[in-house]
Amino acid sequence: MSLSRRGLLGLALALPAGAARAAQTTPPLPLIMATGRAGTTYARFGTAWGGLAEKAGLNIVFRASNGAVANVLLIQRNAAQLGMTTTMVGAEARQGRGRWTAGVKFNAFRVLFPAFPSALQIVSPRRTGITSVAQLAGKRIGLGAPGDTDSTAVPAILAALGLSGDFVTTGTFQSGLQQMAAGLLDACAFISAPPLEPIAAAAAHQELALIGLTPAQIDQLEQTIPGLYGMVLPAGLFPGQYQPVACIGTPNLAIGAAALPDHVARDITFAGLRHRDMLAATVPAARAQPDLQPVIAAGLPFHPGAAQALRAEGYDLPNRAVER
Repeated sequence: MSLSRRGLLGLALALPAGAARAAQTTPPLPLIMATGRAGTTYARFGTAWGGLAEKAGLNIVFRASNGAVANVLLIQRNAAQLGMTTTMVGAEARQGRGRWTAGVKFNAFRVLFPAFPSALQIVSPRRTGITSVAQLAGKRIGLGAPGDTDSTAVPAILAALGLSGDFVTTGTFQSGLQQMAAGLLDACAFISAPPLEPIAAAAAHQELALIGLTPAQIDQLEQTIPGLYGMVLPAGLFPGQYQPVACIGTPNLAIGAAALPDHVARDITFAGLRHRDMLAATVPAARAQPDLQPVIAAGLPFHPGAAQALRAEGYDLPNRAVER
């Protein structure tokens, strides 16, 4: 491991001393599941999914993290064996793209199953007059915390559209929206399962514009950034939003270490696939039927054990998309 890679992992994870160790061929027990910060969608979904896996006989402990990027890095270092990320972040990890990778290709994780979709949700106070993505150029834009999908994805998305902004990671969605309300930010751009509750709460007390993308912008992003696809946020998702808004999204993924035994990956995947109604009670977006195609198109490999479960549940998963 080079010094640059070691520094990258240490900075991104902020792990306690002794956490960096060589990958093991057999994962330790209990299995460590990296989720997200307390109260986030990843923390809620991960806890519910892990609880179902425990009922199936697996021993799970949970580890809070900074989200999609951090979870990939934790699995890379065998500091976790299970976690969640987005298809876009996963594609960046495998290809060594995006600033956070420093050109390093991370290949220690495998996809277990698509968990739920996330959408880019951009809001700005109506007083700013910002109603289009093009108007975000040069503006102060609030993001989530370092390691969240939006902290890496939003700058890349705007750059792909030929735009730049002054990006501020605010720590939480709520903090960013509060700073925007106080006039310290021009807009906030978050990628999460819709509807994002903090936006709904903020929209109940101030007039917000939900900013969408044009068909040409969506097509450009789909062609440029692996793991993104067009979505529509329906009317009425937030207070004061009376029209559907086109946007870009990325599937969230349950991921596991490549070293997981096949039967473990199979059983924990079954736990996520067979109880979607229970998971949707925690994260409503999980009600959506898993779609494997965006994941396959992004070049992300599935674990062989997960492939057994997916095929048993009727999903069409080609052999080329499975990797030990």
